[in-house]
Amino acid sequence: MTEMTIEEIIKESKKRGINLGEDPAKTIRFYTKLGYIPKPIRKKSKDGKVRTTKLYYPESTLDKLAQIKALKSQGLSIDEIRDSFALEYVQNALKDLLGKADDEKVRQLARIIGSKENELEAIIEAPLVYVIEGMSQEEVKRLLTLFCGVGFYALLEAQQAIEGFKINDARKALFKALFYNSIAVLRLARTTGDTKLESTASEVYEKVVLGAIRKASERVRKEFINSLEAHLKEKGIEE
Repeated sequence: MTEMTIEEIIKESKKRGINLGEDPAKTIRFYTKLGYIPKPIRKKSKDGKVRTTKLYYPESTLDKLAQIKALKSQGLSIDEIRDSFALEYVQNALKDLLGKADDEKVRQLARIIGSKENELEAIIEAPLVYVIEGMSQEEVKRLLTLFCGVGFYALLEAQQAIEGFKINDARKALFKALFYNSIAVLRLARTTGDTKLESTASEVYEKVVLGAIRKASERVRKEFINSLEAHLKEKGIEE
């Protein structure tokens, strides 16, 4: 296997159009530390009386660097990930509601989804607000443990995704962790009376959790109305 010094890696990367940033050597060392590229072999050499030590990377390092660049360029935006996760959250919440509802509740939920009001948002958001505002200490402990647990395992998922160069999966997992942990931190801040932390957590909760759920709920509601209107039109039924 051909070996290359870090200088040769940088030079060849430039030829292949692999952008390693303003400090290529630092970028390569950072990727090595994360385990994205193989660790170099340290070799000593002697030129007259001068002894030097150089790091040698396998030639395959260039392909790894090219792969990292390609994956980074294909990543979803934060807004796309937020919308995707929130939509999945709302859809799962609706499935859960439908799974527990009797016929009357199903009809009521269909009316709420089909209405032009914002009742659907309130239904989806209610359990989260309940966690923050009005539960017994015992209930809070159980739910905060659940929320923190989901957030923690989401961080582990993110780490595994990063190690496998799955950039989008890593971002989704990180957003999931932020989603659940922001709720837990807000409750804990209010419980301990930490106003500074509460202010920050409240801002994150409003933007990352409630804002995303409201947007996703509106999308679900519109999709339901459009689907219903198309169905009625197909059946020749006037609205």
